[in-house]
Amino acid sequence: MNWRVDIAVQTPAHSALGDLLSYASAVPLAAGTLVRVPLGTREVLGVVWQGAQEAETEPAEATAHTLKPVAAVLDALAPMGDAWRDLVAFAARYYQRSLGEVALAALPPQLRDLSSVQLARR
Repeated sequence: MNWRVDIAVQTPAHSALGDLLSYASAVPLAAGTLVRVPLGTREVLGVVWQGAQEAETEPAEATAHTLKPVAAVLDALAPMGDAWRDLVAFAARYYQRSLGEVALAALPPQLRDLSSVQLARR
């Protein structure tokens, strides 16, 4: 079963990409979970903004619009709490920035380069 998750990634607010990007996950992910997702030709860090929802599996819709899968889940860290996500959402509205820009700027820079295996070793 596939789950659809909305993820905040670091993209400029004025870019053609929306605030939240949808990805497919093999397991349900809680809101606030850190993940690595494909974005263009690179793999970037993202935050699951809205929890997992069951993906509709209609054949016509599935062929017209397929979601890219989540590359990795950083499950060594606990999900970010609701209060943290509320603060990020407020700051993004106040400073007129995307959710991903504010959320990932608030995290330590080392998290952007670590894999889940490296993170578990620390």
